[in-house]
Amino acid sequence: MTTETETTNVSTGPETIEFNNKYSNVEGVTYSPNAKVEIKLTCENLPNKPNAKIYVFFEEKVYTSGIPESKWILVGNTETANNCANPNFAKSFIFEYYFQYIQNLRFVVLDMDGKNDGFLNNEFIGYVEKSIGELMVNSKENKCTYEINSTIPYGMRFKEKKHNTKDARMIITIEEVINTAVHAFFNISCKDLDKKDILGKSDPYFVISKQLENGTWSKVYTSKIRKNTLNPVWKNASIDLVRLNSGNDEKLLKFEVYDWDKYTNPDFIGKFEADFKTVQSQKTFELINEKKKEKKDDYKNSGIFTFESINFTEGFSFSTFPLHGTEIAVNFAIDFTSSNGTPREEFSLHKIIDQADLTNFNSLNQYQKAITAIGKVLETYDTNKKFGVYGYGAQFKGSEIMKFDYPLNGNEIEPNVDGIQGVLDIYYKTLEDVKLGFPTNFAPIIRKICSKVKRNGCTKVDEEIVLNQYTILTIITDGEINDMKETMEEIQKASELPISIIIVGVGDFDFSSMERLDGDSSKRMRDIVQFIPLNKYISNPEILASETLAEIPRQFYEFININKCVPPDFEEGM
Repeated sequence: MTTETETTNVSTGPETIEFNNKYSNVEGVTYSPNAKVEIKLTCENLPNKPNAKIYVFFEEKVYTSGIPESKWILVGNTETANNCANPNFAKSFIFEYYFQYIQNLRFVVLDMDGKNDGFLNNEFIGYVEKSIGELMVNSKENKCTYEINSTIPYGMRFKEKKHNTKDARMIITIEEVINTAVHAFFNISCKDLDKKDILGKSDPYFVISKQLENGTWSKVYTSKIRKNTLNPVWKNASIDLVRLNSGNDEKLLKFEVYDWDKYTNPDFIGKFEADFKTVQSQKTFELINEKKKEKKDDYKNSGIFTFESINFTEGFSFSTFPLHGTEIAVNFAIDFTSSNGTPREEFSLHKIIDQADLTNFNSLNQYQKAITAIGKVLETYDTNKKFGVYGYGAQFKGSEIMKFDYPLNGNEIEPNVDGIQGVLDIYYKTLEDVKLGFPTNFAPIIRKICSKVKRNGCTKVDEEIVLNQYTILTIITDGEINDMKETMEEIQKASELPISIIIVGVGDFDFSSMERLDGDSSKRMRDIVQFIPLNKYISNPEILASETLAEIPRQFYEFININKCVPPDFEEGM
């Protein structure tokens, strides 16, 4: 189905069309984009020297009972290039780029007859369909070249006329247009926070929000939790300035401190509001709780919030690296311990579904859901579409030995399979003969993947540290882990390497130990772990993927900043 977009999403100028599709998390908080990119279009060898015009569409997906329905929204169009087989269009398109979403674009070439300006009344020549992520990863010197498909895409009602597009190509140029490479690094402390816990002190964390033009607030940063303290410290909290304040030091910011509770909603401690210019000059602020202030005549504050230091770095943005040759390596580790239940049991988390329909999210078991939702996004960034797949906590292929880092294809030298479909196929095949076991150990698989990261991640070239590959390890588990000490040690070592670790909890088990893994240990060089309970987001794969992957760009940026990395295709002056 194709409809024209609402004008609130599109800003049209004489040379550019800007399309902003806002994304929010499950709490309704708007995500900030990882970059803004400009797309320019050229065609070669169009048939019969047409009066060519390109219409650009953006895909929105709506999920009904787990089944996606695509809605293609018209973003805008180029000018018409009359009687031209090789048009170079002047009008460009600007999009906000989000790492954690699949943002599909469709570029449709029409031959305009000069009488009708609408896209439904002119002859269809062909189209190219790619996601923004694909364009970034596949570009060479910021350009991608694709053959033009002459088949009218399903659901789009164009005027059909068969054109020979055998040699026709579209060249898509993509460049970052807003610099998100300036980051602020905060060292923050609080003193004498209100005590909120009956049996302890407080478990504080802080949230930064920026005020939008309509007066509402948009959350831009959430810190890690500090356990059982009224005087917490946060070191090297980092955020890019575009995300923080849209590059405007006079934009109003709100800093709120909360007490985290495991079983209930967080308790509000206090807040203050100030623009970033004031934050840099004043440094120390009182946290005020208005309700307590109204009730107590002698109320002073609910604590003191201090910026011990604020530093800035300007280097490469996150999006520069996939644009210039850094690969994303993707690995999955799957829990085959006996607590999942045997695959043929009705309520097993590994339940074998003979008629599983990958287009129907609700027809999949919980492991398939996690693999599909996360993998479909990450597949875009893995240039060779090869994924490592491992199992742990079981006996595999008839072996009597319990394995915790077993490649499911049985090949230690080449454990990769082809794409997400390959991951799902090897997982399904493994269920046929695996012997579920015990215990749940993470350390071996983290250790194995990190050994590969050491070999493939970075190289030193002419005194520059080149980031060739960044690795994402997704561990899917059904409960408490049994080697916590060893796992914490391996994560500490991994924090020095180009890797992020995603832990997805499936089922209804107790995941309280994961809070320790997801915490910001003072011994780690950087925070690299993100834990997500699948059941919280199980109805929508897009939300599951976005919540799971939203922290990756920040973790990625922290690594390149600490190590002063450059991308493989780095050139002076970039």
